[in-house]
Amino acid sequence: MAQWKKILRSLGLTESETTVYLLSLELGPVPVQEIARKAGVSRMTTYTAIESLAARGLMSSLQKGKKMLYTAENPERLLSFVQNKIGEVESTKREIEASLNELRLKQRGEKPAVKLLEGVEGLRTYLEDVVATKPNNTCELFNADVVSEVFNPEELRPLRSALSKLKVHGRALHAGQLRIPSRVEVESHMITQNHKEFGGDIFIYGNKVAFSTLHGKIITVIIESQEIADTVQALFDLAWGKEGKK
Repeated sequence: MAQWKKILRSLGLTESETTVYLLSLELGPVPVQEIARKAGVSRMTTYTAIESLAARGLMSSLQKGKKMLYTAENPERLLSFVQNKIGEVESTKREIEASLNELRLKQRGEKPAVKLLEGVEGLRTYLEDVVATKPNNTCELFNADVVSEVFNPEELRPLRSALSKLKVHGRALHAGQLRIPSRVEVESHMITQNHKEFGGDIFIYGNKVAFSTLHGKIITVIIESQEIADTVQALFDLAWGKEGKK
């Protein structure tokens, strides 16, 4: 009997369902209270087990006089039940195979996490995220003239102070003249005059890259992806090396 309990449990039956089914095979058609007494469980638990087994086609009921009797179906029904389980598993397997690429894309590290923020409040939210990320270092490409139109020194001072306490080292490539403190303690190079017209901002911190538009409608897109951060970092390092030689 222990072997059958193990087999039935492997098919997904609960402990109470297994006990009720095996007892019902032995007892034949009996009232629910008889099954409950023999099983050593409550009548409610027995009813629940019977309903579940009946839904699987493993038990049935019959009216005898004023009494409702419950009985297990022939053991051969187990084979039909197993065949249905196999069919369900095969169907699930086909669905998984068809959608496996979608699941792979959801796996962290392969699909970048993207956050879209709007307006000056969105910029402030992104700057708060820089502090929360606690990066070891940061790199930024920006137009100082445009940034000074969006922020004033007082707005950036708390951020710079917080990052300074974290001992974050930064590097910056900027167009225009620095009129307000940078977000972090930085080494900086001013890029050549012919690039002065751009109005965006690129900020690399940890495994994240923030792209901001600072002209017109302000939009910030934060991409969390080590691969993308490393790629943008490589471009920044290339530009840093060229500007540093001038």
